[in-house]
Amino acid sequence: MFTGGRSRTVDAAPAPLSPGSVGPDTRMPVPAPISSRTRSIWLSQLVLGATVLAVVILLLFLQPAQLASWTFTGGILLLVAITAATMIAPWARLSSAAVLVVPFADLFAIGLLNLDGDLQFAFLWTFPIVWIGLHYGARTLAVALGAVGLFLLIVASITPGTASTIRVVLVMVVLSFIGITLSVGSTRTRAFKRLLRRQARRLRETLDRATAQERRIAEMIDGIDLGIVRLSPDGELLALNAAYRRLYGLGEQEDPAHAAVIEHAAVDGPEVPADARPFARAARGEAFAPETYWIPDAEGTWRAVIVSASPLASRSEEEASMLLVVREVTALLHAERARDQVVAMASHEIRNPLTVILGRAELALERDVDPASRDDFTVIEASAERMLTMLEQTLRDSRSSFTAPRGTDEIDLRAVLEASLVGVKANARARNITLHADFPPALPVRGDAFRLRQVFDNLLTNAVKYTPRQGTVSVRAAVDRDLIHVDIADSGIGIPADDIDRVFEPYFRSSAAGETAPGTGLGLGIARDIVEAHGGTLTLTSQAGEGTTASIRLPRAATP
Repeated sequence: MFTGGRSRTVDAAPAPLSPGSVGPDTRMPVPAPISSRTRSIWLSQLVLGATVLAVVILLLFLQPAQLASWTFTGGILLLVAITAATMIAPWARLSSAAVLVVPFADLFAIGLLNLDGDLQFAFLWTFPIVWIGLHYGARTLAVALGAVGLFLLIVASITPGTASTIRVVLVMVVLSFIGITLSVGSTRTRAFKRLLRRQARRLRETLDRATAQERRIAEMIDGIDLGIVRLSPDGELLALNAAYRRLYGLGEQEDPAHAAVIEHAAVDGPEVPADARPFARAARGEAFAPETYWIPDAEGTWRAVIVSASPLASRSEEEASMLLVVREVTALLHAERARDQVVAMASHEIRNPLTVILGRAELALERDVDPASRDDFTVIEASAERMLTMLEQTLRDSRSSFTAPRGTDEIDLRAVLEASLVGVKANARARNITLHADFPPALPVRGDAFRLRQVFDNLLTNAVKYTPRQGTVSVRAAVDRDLIHVDIADSGIGIPADDIDRVFEPYFRSSAAGETAPGTGLGLGIARDIVEAHGGTLTLTSQAGEGTTASIRLPRAATP
């Protein structure tokens, strides 16, 4: 197994081959990489050494007598020794202080070259001064310039005179200028590098956070049941989650534009044409409302999906994209179909006994009965007819919530209220509950009398059902400018404050209501939906143990 990081050397005398081995290891040793620090030290010293070599060669031809000076020769030999030591020293293991020995040794060697007094080799001091100015601080540079100044004082003392003094001053000024300029520039460069490193670190941290957030978002999107595809304006695939791949049976590298699973208009229906498929339409930049398709899975089972496409908001054209969303609704459609069958079956089965009740009530009214019995049979007949009407509506459209008005006419709400009161009068009398009614001469509204009757039947039935014996139920109506006010108040068990906001939820019943009388928890929600469908409002105010008031507000019909 290849592990990396180590190299093997070849022994001078290879060991005998062991059984099963192929041959001796003849690989050459891999040299250790040279660090940038070592390379920089070498380069600085070699440039000085090459310059000194060029000077020596020129002197051999132009001033050979210069080579006879022991200080000059000593300086040359010392520079050669420094250069050789620089090439063999293990700089990677030495400190910065150890490295500083080299430029200071160069300063001393160059000082020996210039002790003759004419300072014709003073320019060589530029090399160590540049080195120190670039890589060390102001204090080290000051020490180096001080060392040069010491040599210059020695030279000035050896060859006194105005010309010598001018040369010494000029050399010192030039070297100081070069060193200070490079030191300041180097300091700024190092500060800028530190700033860049901090900025780079922050950028890396920001990128890491963005990458982590993108990964979390991708994991979240992959975890939901919705199939999601994001496309660029030119149709390029930008993102695709696991749910979409699962729905369409796609592998990790498969192109969704060429998926094997194809949408159908219906179960066993024709395939949707290639250019009309949802993915192709979204890739063209077409937005469309939710549409239902059927797709077969690998086992041949049909699944229903709802597909929609919409543009994503963006701050620039480069960020614009289309979002294709696919949601499987097979279980929902099966549940709706089962509900339709149950509702249709229940409606059909209930209609048969209602027909018998209605027929018996009609026969009883044809006979000679006392007035009280006639009134009872009339109520039974009207109630049975209303129940049959509701069942027929249920059979026609079992999927509706049965709240929308079938048609609007201008009606007198007073007649609807009076009819509802007649319907609950028998139950109220049986429980010794007093009914109070207070209506103006007319309550004109525009709406569906049948649906509004359903609202007041429900509210009055609840008021009587949850009011103890010898209680009271009052119905008051009034006209207030453009509104009709109807308040139905009872002295019943009331509704706890914690439950008052939930009584309109389907199937919800308070604990007190469940202990008092049976019910389904659907009536109040249906009543409110009917009132809101007429442009009105239905609100409840109640206090446990004291009673409940239902307040209905409906738009008043415009008078001619």
